[in-house]
Amino acid sequence: MSAAAKESVPESTLSVNDECSTLIEGFLGTIAKMTGAIAGAVRIHSPDGKELRLVGSFGLPPDVIECEDAVNRNCGACGMAAGGSGNASSGVEACMLRHGRGFFGKACKRMIAVPLEVRGRTTGIFNLFFASAQAVPAEIEKNLRSFGELLGTALENSIRSREIRRMGLMTERRLMANEIHDSLAQTLVYARMRMSLLSEAIKSGNEPLTGKYVNDVNEALASGQHAVRELITHFRSPMDPLGLQHALRELVDEFTERTGIALDYTNRIADFMLPIEYELQAFHIVREILANVAMHSRASRASLAVSCHDGYYRFAIEDNGSGIPDIVPSEGHYGLTIMRERAMRLGGRIEVESAKGLGTKVTLSFPITQEVMP
Repeated sequence: MSAAAKESVPESTLSVNDECSTLIEGFLGTIAKMTGAIAGAVRIHSPDGKELRLVGSFGLPPDVIECEDAVNRNCGACGMAAGGSGNASSGVEACMLRHGRGFFGKACKRMIAVPLEVRGRTTGIFNLFFASAQAVPAEIEKNLRSFGELLGTALENSIRSREIRRMGLMTERRLMANEIHDSLAQTLVYARMRMSLLSEAIKSGNEPLTGKYVNDVNEALASGQHAVRELITHFRSPMDPLGLQHALRELVDEFTERTGIALDYTNRIADFMLPIEYELQAFHIVREILANVAMHSRASRASLAVSCHDGYYRFAIEDNGSGIPDIVPSEGHYGLTIMRERAMRLGGRIEVESAKGLGTKVTLSFPITQEVMP
């Protein structure tokens, strides 16, 4: 293979779906009408760069489509165009060698191959087939090069769009798995550990410990049931598609309306420059802290302040409630552990300040500059 041919092999070979096939068929039909061609085809490089694969056609008979599924990358005019030599026009003798004298040689007597170029890379070619053996007029051939660039770009954009949708689905599934792990799996592990201790306490006849572990298991089961309801609610109604700013505003409005606790909201961030995974984690942490305020604090007022200091985003939730014994679980409790694990995914931390009868302040902080979450 020549140096030029090696350079034209794309870094990643295109794959084509129904959406792309529709695009190709429409494009070829339009170009055929403009140029007087009787048929057309689009071919892209195979993964190993040795063949040109047929991915779309217009006007070709079914038997030709079947035979033209894959051709040698160095074959005739197609190979020249695919190798970076620009447009290549010729008779159909090479095609006749593969198919015999049928469509090629009778209906079709001349063809042209035009490279599909995207940012300087040749990803494939498109062919036009003509009933006349005469050369394609120079003006038409010149314009076809531009059409090749347009089609190459359109195909890549269509394929990239599909890849983005696929990545979005994979991200959603990963987030769902994380949510199940964080909200349910750890609770079940905790319950199982307590069941083991409960069994030992029953065998030893230790009634105080038996009662304690029964309460622990009941609490874990109640927490698991709550987690399942939260997961169902969350995945039926995901975070606001307008982003974290809008989601926080909605959360604050809903909190005050639902709990009756006056919530002062201050946000000094013009825009969060965060990947969606980080926005979701931050949103869930803030929502969980506010849920604790609503359920445990006995507060009449609370505040949420969002700011930026020393390269860190800070979300501070403060209330005038009864303090640590009621709002903040013990250090080993899975509720606080889960929030801290979420914060660690952001490269940040959770800080708790509280005193009995003097309220509680919980602060989430994490760096402004983020890498994509693993």
